[in-house]
Amino acid sequence: MADAVIVSTARTAIGTAFKGSLNDVDGLELATRAVGEAVARSGVDPARVDDVVLGEALYGGGDLARYAATELGMDAVPGVAHNRHCASGLAAVATAAGSIRSDMDRIVVAGGVQASSTSPRAMRRVPGTDDWDEWMSPTHRDSPEAPNLDMSITVGWNAAVEAGLTREDLDAWALRSHQRAVAGIDNGAFADEIFPIEVTRRDGTTFEFAVDEHPRRDTSMERLAGLKPLHPEIEGFSITAGNAAGMNDGAAA
Repeated sequence: MADAVIVSTARTAIGTAFKGSLNDVDGLELATRAVGEAVARSGVDPARVDDVVLGEALYGGGDLARYAATELGMDAVPGVAHNRHCASGLAAVATAAGSIRSDMDRIVVAGGVQASSTSPRAMRRVPGTDDWDEWMSPTHRDSPEAPNLDMSITVGWNAAVEAGLTREDLDAWALRSHQRAVAGIDNGAFADEIFPIEVTRRDGTTFEFAVDEHPRRDTSMERLAGLKPLHPEIEGFSITAGNAAGMNDGAAA
């Protein structure tokens, strides 16, 4: 059995969705830049790449991995799209490693892309009416215990209850995460993995984007504790905007 090893990594800085530096950059561009940078850093001939596996969630169908490969001239690469929501990128890496260890492939690019700011929305006719409404493809059948479009209950609250985690536990974890991210930015811990990208503003001017935007320097346990739960109608609900995953834009490979 072959060993699967990581020979290079590359990621964009993380932009805050809808109001950050990447709010006008679409998912294909982010994915193409990340895959291209990872391949360039590896020193591998792009013609030797067997597959590209990318996690993508709620991006309207298609296969960004395949599209990115063809944008980079790797027309023979099929490309695979993974959707496991927040774990999509991890699932993509696991799939790539498995294909190498099983001798199905020798060289695979794996990673993920999320472009919340430019994620498309569909429309559907509301059943029983002639009205049309915005629609997103659900992940599973809807139920009170597991709403199919609300991860704060399905993943956050249900997991917290099962693990016996309190609101204070969740807020403390979130605070530590922000503090570590800020410290990493300040001491240059992410400098090697982030590649700067040139972004064009709406007025036509450009700027270089290379620093994560999402980590909050001014957060505290007091601020986190003051945020309202996302579902106050559920007794003891502990998930808030402060201790849940944020909405961001970025890509990694």
